Formats: sequence, C-alpha cells, structure tokens
Amino acid sequence: MATEKQVKNFIEKISPCAIYAFKTIGKVLPSVCIGMACVESAYGTAGSAKHNSFLGQKVGTGKTATKYWDGTFFTSKTKEEYTVGVHTTITDAFRSYKDIQQCVLNYYELLNTKLYARVLGNVDYKTQMAQIKACGYMTSSTEVNSVIKIIEKYHLTDYDQKAIGGIIDEALEIIGDINRNPYPEPTKNVRLNSRGNDARWVQYALNKKGAHLIVDGIFGVKSVDALKSFQFSHGLVADGICGEKTREKLSF
Repeated sequence: MATEKQVKNFIEKISPCAIYAFKTIGKVLPSVCIGMACVESAYGTAGSAKHNSFLGQKVGTGKTATKYWDGTFFTSKTKEEYTVGVHTTITDAFRSYKDIQQCVLNYYELLNTKLYARVLGNVDYKTQMAQIKACGYMTSSTEVNSVIKIIEKYHLTDYDQKAIGGIIDEALEIIGDINRNPYPEPTKNVRLNSRGNDARWVQYALNKKGAHLIVDGIFGVKSVDALKSFQFSHGLVADGICGEKTREKLSF
C-alpha cells in the first residue's frame, strides 16, 4: 500500500500531465485521469510503473489511438471481473511508454476515439467515470467508486479548475491579440493626406468602430469623413484631425 508521501508525490507528478493533455486533446477531466491513474498504478507503486504505464491501457488491436504510442508493450498478469464478484487472472499485453506524459496523452487520445463516444465532455467527474465504465475501459465493479473517493479525498477537482481556467485565460489572450491594433499608435496628429502606419492605425481603429475603410495607409477624404463621424458621435470636435483625445477614444 502506498504511503501518504507516495500518494502526494504521485499526484504532484501526474497532475500537470493531465492538465496538459486536457488542454491539448480535451474532454476527460484531469481529476478523472489522475484518479484513475491512482487506482490503475497503485499511486505509481505497481510494477507497471517501470514501463511508464499508469492507466492500464492494453494493446488491443494495436491500431487504435497510436499517435501517442510507439507500439512498444509488455505482458503482465491481471485480474478481470467479467462477472461481478468473480475475479479471473489472465495474462495480457499492455502498452508501455517513454514517459508519463506520453502515457497520459495516449489515455486522452484513446478516450476521444469512437470507442468512447459515449464519454461526454462538460459533465461532472461522477458522470464521466460511469460513462468510461459503460464503454468498457475496466471490468472492475468497484473502480468507479474507488476513483470517485480518491477525487473527493484529495480534492482533485482543483486541477479541473486550473485546466479550465487556463483555457479561458489562453482564449482571452488570443482574443486580445486578434482585437489588438497591429499598427503602432501615432505620436503626432493624423490628418488629410497623412500616410504610412500612422494613417493605417487610424483606419484600422475606425474599422473596429464600424467604419468600412481600406487600410491602405493613405488618409484620404473617405478616411477624414469617417473620422469626423466618429468624433461627432463621441462628443469630440469633428475636425477630421486625429489628435491625442481622438486617439484615446479610438483605443477603447
């Protein structure tokens, strides 16, 4: 049986891998992955750990979910519970990996195949565990409850929040990059016949506010008219000259 120190160390080791795989591939909650790894590998103390096999993925046909698995495997005895309460010992082939991250990525890859189409995203960890069981990932009649207890005992849903929060942060950053004016803000007034990136900055900013200008870096009559309209609607002097106060309004 694993000690509390071994449990803590294992969770600390696998949690960033689960978060990364969730953000890369998706669907399965990190808490579910971590909890299942705790059970399948006895918190990393099982013999399978020397093969970096922490989630009990079997070779199967060898043709499913192969992006993150290079085809290497090992054989080991395992107990299957084909009938509730009756344990049958068999020898089977299990996938081996170069490291723990590859193992976790392959787990996520597998659970995103058609074989596990019934496993849904945007559901809670209890529902996902039941769905994984229903799809045949394990034969054990007790593993679902064991994983749920581990998730709750060690507050593994905290890692779900970290992963989901990270995705939101990344999305906001991407949105920010998309919305950001690609041209440097002018340091001088932009007016009729101004040219270059100063003119492009104003044209781009006006388009974000609803204008329909060609961002060609030539501040012609259409650009001036669009600027005057913007200035008027924002309580500025509508002189068609983009000075400091106009730039401040355009920047929001």
